[in-house]
Amino acid sequence: MNTFTKVTKLPKPKEAIKKLSSPSSLITKALNPSQFSDPPKLARYLEKRVLAHAPGRFVVIDKPYGISCVGQLQENGGVFENSVRDDRKTVKWAGTIKMRSDEQVGVTITDSLKLLRKILKEPQLSFCTGLKRYLSGAIVLPCNEHDSNILKNCIRRMSSDVEPPFMYNALAITVGRPEKSSGLITGFATFRNVGKHKEYIFEERKVSKRAKSGKYAVEGHMSYRVLDTKNGVSLVDFSIDKFARHLPRLMLTHMLSPILGDRIYWRRLMEVDGAPELISAGSRVPEFTQWIPRVLLEKFAMNNKEIMTSLPIYCHVYNTIFEDVGGYEEQGLVAASEPPAHFMAALELLDLLPAYLKFKKQSSEKSSDDSTSETSKTSGDVIF
Repeated sequence: MNTFTKVTKLPKPKEAIKKLSSPSSLITKALNPSQFSDPPKLARYLEKRVLAHAPGRFVVIDKPYGISCVGQLQENGGVFENSVRDDRKTVKWAGTIKMRSDEQVGVTITDSLKLLRKILKEPQLSFCTGLKRYLSGAIVLPCNEHDSNILKNCIRRMSSDVEPPFMYNALAITVGRPEKSSGLITGFATFRNVGKHKEYIFEERKVSKRAKSGKYAVEGHMSYRVLDTKNGVSLVDFSIDKFARHLPRLMLTHMLSPILGDRIYWRRLMEVDGAPELISAGSRVPEFTQWIPRVLLEKFAMNNKEIMTSLPIYCHVYNTIFEDVGGYEEQGLVAASEPPAHFMAALELLDLLPAYLKFKKQSSEKSSDDSTSETSKTSGDVIF
């Protein structure tokens, strides 16, 4: 039987909720996430942001925004296998992968593992599954092959859930506001040919068995609620079963509320009679202009072109739930982290910080109440 070893909890990073001196300094901070030029620098950064360590089993680290976990397409599609049907890949997958250049990839989490193994005294520390480059949040690194397989099986199982709560819980600053203040959206992401390339699109309906079995479409489910709206943007709390195929980005855009900084899907919103309207992927509508709230331009002190090309994507995964990772009874693992400094600066700049602090307080109180319930006493959840 797997027993969950003692968890060594480390101090959490200091929260970036300080009032800054001026709007210009807030803008600077909001536009400049942490950057890393080499693996040792990233490894030292991650060492200071180890959120928890169960020796011999798991290490939970705080992945920064803009850093890829692997940087390249993984052989056979990684944990979820190939998500696109391609006969060429069924013959010799390894020979058909187009490798990205070092300049395109940058420093990755896997690049830092060699030094992290020494620092944390975990010789078998490895990468299993993480978060997309455009996301920040806690990720779990297994310390042995057995626990790596446990995590993979857990992800496969939980990614098939069709009812909330889902595996990933995140906060996003979105342009505009969804029509409904809360709800559940279900649909699938697939491809559309746009000129010589393909673009993802989202359809809010059930996927056909043929499309699903042929891996042309990936189904997803997301619950959401709007925490507040200020200055042409909203703070949205959402729970989703997977990030494959840009699903949450597509879903929020479908609701006329793309993630702030998402230049790919934000450009699909045009201003028609003073309101946003979604256009088809690849469409060009010269008589209309991009939907950009004027107050947003004023807040960032930018013009239309600058704001569409200069912002990072403001989306942070504040916790990821792994059900039954082994141990006495059925133990769960909740990997949680605070938003990074640039996200917090954007919240303050856009007057959304009070909404976040209220959300954080309510979440903390709910977590405290749950810890005294009979359910939580027997669930074995370990919160990092």
